[in-house]
Amino acid sequence: MPTVEDLKKQILFESLSEVEIAELVPNIQKITITKDKYVFKENEPTTGIYMIHTGKVEIKRKLQLDSKSKMLVMLRNIQSDEIKHTADGWENRYALLGKGQFFGELSILEGKKKHGAEAMALEDTELFILKTENFLELETTNTETMVKIMKSIAKVMSSSVRALDKRILKALTGH
Repeated sequence: MPTVEDLKKQILFESLSEVEIAELVPNIQKITITKDKYVFKENEPTTGIYMIHTGKVEIKRKLQLDSKSKMLVMLRNIQSDEIKHTADGWENRYALLGKGQFFGELSILEGKKKHGAEAMALEDTELFILKTENFLELETTNTETMVKIMKSIAKVMSSSVRALDKRILKALTGH
């Protein structure tokens, strides 16, 4: 089980007080994923929001591309490693995440039962997980804490949208 000090370092909980974090500690589990192992795969059941204590995680998705799309991807993607061809086919890297960052929230917020992407540990990684049922329970049992957590999620999502906008512009213009 993580400590309050461990959780204070998590972006998801950056606006929570020590008392609020302490109330969450019993609902958070610590798990270890070894290098090159999946935290979850696409279409596996959602389990919660993951927070990185140590290590790195890559969020990616398999792509189904026809021949014309493959050629376009190859031409546009010469300087990038976001879309690549692997032994398992084409994949798109959405994010490379490290200490303090979180993932898995989109499936929870959208009410999806299965993940729409996969998460793989790029190093031996320690994660904290706030299970879906505990996250959803906060909506009714502690709305003030939930609002603060949702603001943290919104900040990260806003930053991600801005980064995506830059990536799209770069792909379109080549700059």
